[in-house]
Amino acid sequence: MTTERKEHIIVTAAKDVFAGSVGGVAQCLTGHPFDTVKVRLQTQTDGKYRGMIHCFRCIIKEEGPAAIFKGVQSPLAGLAFMNAALFFSYERAKKIVGSDEHGQLTIPKYFLAGLLTGFAVSFIECPVDLFKCQLQVRFKEYRGFFDCAAKIAKKHGIRGVYQGLGATILRDSPANALYFGFYEWTKKLLCRPDQTTNQLEPWKVLTAGAAGGVAYWGLTYPTDVIKSTMQSDTTIRKDRTHKTIITTARNIYRQYGIRAFFKGFTPCMVRSVPANAVTFFGYEQARKFIDRVF
Repeated sequence: MTTERKEHIIVTAAKDVFAGSVGGVAQCLTGHPFDTVKVRLQTQTDGKYRGMIHCFRCIIKEEGPAAIFKGVQSPLAGLAFMNAALFFSYERAKKIVGSDEHGQLTIPKYFLAGLLTGFAVSFIECPVDLFKCQLQVRFKEYRGFFDCAAKIAKKHGIRGVYQGLGATILRDSPANALYFGFYEWTKKLLCRPDQTTNQLEPWKVLTAGAAGGVAYWGLTYPTDVIKSTMQSDTTIRKDRTHKTIITTARNIYRQYGIRAFFKGFTPCMVRSVPANAVTFFGYEQARKFIDRVF
């Protein structure tokens, strides 16, 4: 590999770090309160919360307004790396699946690139989601993100940090195929004949991002319930109620029925529109800015 090629990859990675971080921070700050409610609804066992609004009110009344941002340190702390990995992996995946002579992919190839991206980022997202779920549900046990991460790693090692990895892969692989696939597809649908996807107006990029987010969550939500349930369980392996994907799915169904796989669906879908719209918009704008500067 030539020095020029190495420099090209480094520069590309640096741009993805910057642009991915901007999009990720925007997503986190916009969507985290809804995510807190989603996880509380998914993992409750006493039927305390009757729905999204009731859950919001209870959290704010009992724990204070700041409580809806519990666990935010986890996605923020891992954000630069996680979102850089997401968009960098996506760019690499697009090259793997292959484009035409104009650098364009067919819609099926965008979906395939998203699938490969989802598998790759599962190994980064799993620990971040684990710490977030533990902080949201077992918040009395930890003083914050770093305390949570340190305690789990010290007690249980690398295996403990990857609690729920299989479920994360099960969610992330198809979810990211839908995420990027619908995003790119919507951008193409919104393009005028005289436009390229890089020339879209802001509202079209926001719309495409929202479409990707709705597809991500709307079509894979039950796998997220399984993942959240496993990652909200105790970190002590022998004491866990939910030890595998199959047993977790069975336990959820036997205890609460099919509706349990859609607990927290409303706040998740409400969150998916603005959060993912600003993610892609933030990424696209940051990438254009840094391309102009460098």
